[in-house]
Amino acid sequence: MAALRSMALVSVSTYVEYALGLFISVWIARALGPADFGRYAFTVWLCGWLMVCSNHALTTSSTKFIAEAYGADQPEVASHISQRLMRIQLWSCAVVIALFFAGVAIVQPQEWAGFIVPISVLVAIGVVAKANYSLLVAISKGQERFEPVSIATVISGVIMLALVGLATWFRGGLLTFVGIFAISCLTLNLINRLAYRHYCLPFEVGAVPAEMSMRMTRHLRLTAVLVLLIALKTNTIEVFLLNTYANSTAVGFFAIAGTLTRGAVELFSVGLTTTLLPYMARAFGQRGHSQATRVLSEATRFYWATGLMIAGLGFVTTPGLVTLMYGNKYVDAIPAIEVTLVLAGLLLITNSIAAFQVVTDRQGDRLRISAAALIINVVLGFSLIPHFGLLGAVLCYAGTRLAELAICTFYIRRVASAGLPVGMMMRLLVVGLVATGAGWLVAEVTPGHFAFITGAVAFVAVFLPASFLVRYWSEEDFRLMGMITDKLGPVGRVAKRVLAVLQGPVARAP
Repeated sequence: MAALRSMALVSVSTYVEYALGLFISVWIARALGPADFGRYAFTVWLCGWLMVCSNHALTTSSTKFIAEAYGADQPEVASHISQRLMRIQLWSCAVVIALFFAGVAIVQPQEWAGFIVPISVLVAIGVVAKANYSLLVAISKGQERFEPVSIATVISGVIMLALVGLATWFRGGLLTFVGIFAISCLTLNLINRLAYRHYCLPFEVGAVPAEMSMRMTRHLRLTAVLVLLIALKTNTIEVFLLNTYANSTAVGFFAIAGTLTRGAVELFSVGLTTTLLPYMARAFGQRGHSQATRVLSEATRFYWATGLMIAGLGFVTTPGLVTLMYGNKYVDAIPAIEVTLVLAGLLLITNSIAAFQVVTDRQGDRLRISAAALIINVVLGFSLIPHFGLLGAVLCYAGTRLAELAICTFYIRRVASAGLPVGMMMRLLVVGLVATGAGWLVAEVTPGHFAFITGAVAFVAVFLPASFLVRYWSEEDFRLMGMITDKLGPVGRVAKRVLAVLQGPVARAP
C-alpha cells in the first residue's frame, strides 16, 4: 500500500503534467506551423540530449545506491552519496556546456539562422537547470519521497501554459518559444529545490563505505557509457538524419509522434516506472537476488498489461485524435504516431528488465544490449532515412526497437527466467489483439469526429473483462484491488461487486 500511495501521488501529478504538456505542444505546433515547429522540436531534442550527457549515470546511480543504503538502514551513507554525486554533476555540466558552445561556433546551425547566439544561451540555461532538477528528483526518489517532483511539475506546467498563451497572443516566433522553454526549466528547478528542502534529508559531506564506493564507481563508469549509448539510439539517429536529408517538417512530424508516445507511456505507467527502481533496490538491499526477481515478475506482468493497452488504444484512437488536436496540416504524421505507440506498448516490459539489471549490478548486460541496438539503429538509419524520409525513420525506429526487445528477453532469461511469466503474457496478447480489432471496427462504423472515443470504449469493454477470464490476475492482485476499492467510498463498493463477479469464474477455473 505504501508503494501504491507513491504511485498514485506520482501518477496524479504526471497526468496533470501530461495534459498541460500535450495542450502546450498542440498550441505551439498550431502557432508556429509545421516548419518552425520542426525547428523548435529540434531545439528541444538537442536540449534533452545535452541533459543526458550532463547527467550520464548520475540519476540512475543516485536512486539505486541511496535506496539501497536506506534498505540497509544507513541513511547517513545515503546523504554522503548525494553530496558526492551533486559535486560530480557540477563539473559534468560545465564540460558539456563548454563543448556545446564550441560545437555551435564551428557548425553554425542553420535551424537557428539569425538567432544563433540568443538561442545558444537559452539552450545552455535550460540544460543546466533541467539537468540539476533531474538529479535532485533522482535523489528524492532514492529516499522514496515523491512529493517534490509532483509539486514542481504541476506548478511549472501551469506557469508555462500561461507564458505560451501570452506568446501566442502577441504572435511570438521561434526565439520566443525557446525562451519560454528555458524559463520553464528554471522554474521547474527552483520549485523542486524548495520542495526538496521541505520533504527530503539534506546533503552531508562524509565517507561512503569502501565496498559500496567501489561498486558505485564501477556502476558510474559502466552506466555513463550505457546512458550515452541509450541517448544515441533513442531517436537521435532518426532526428539527425531527418534534419540532414529531409526537412524540418519531417522532424516536426517525428517529434509529434515522440511527444504523444511519451505522453501515453507516462499516462499509463509513470507511477510504476517512477517507484520501481527504488523499491526493487530496497528489496535487493534487504533480501537479495530472490526478492528482486519476485519484484521483476510482478512488474513485468503489470507492464505487459499496460503496454497492450497503450498499443491497442493508440492504434484505435490516433487518426481521429491527431486530426482533432493538430488539424489537417499534421495528418501525414499519423502513421508514424501509430507505429511508435504500438511499439512503445510492446517494449514497456524492458523497463522492468532494465531496473532488475541496474539493481543486481548487471550493467554489463545492459551495455551489450544497448551497443547491439545502437549498431542496428545506425545501419537501418543510414540505409532507410536518406531514401525514404519520414517513412524510413519510422521503419528504422520499428526495426531497432523490435531487435532490442528480442535481445533484452534473451539476456534476462539467462539470469532470471522466473521473472518473465511468458504463458500468461501470451494469453493476454491474444486478448489485446481481439480488443484492438473490436475497437477499430467500432471506430470505423461510428460517424463524426469523435468516433475514436467509441472505439476506445469498445477496446476497454473487451480487454478488461477478458483479462480476468484468461486468468491473468492472481489472487494477490484481487486482494490488492479489494484493499483499494475499500478506500473509494460508494464508487469502491460498486467496483468491489464487479470484482467479485469477475473473480468467480477465475476461482473456479482449473
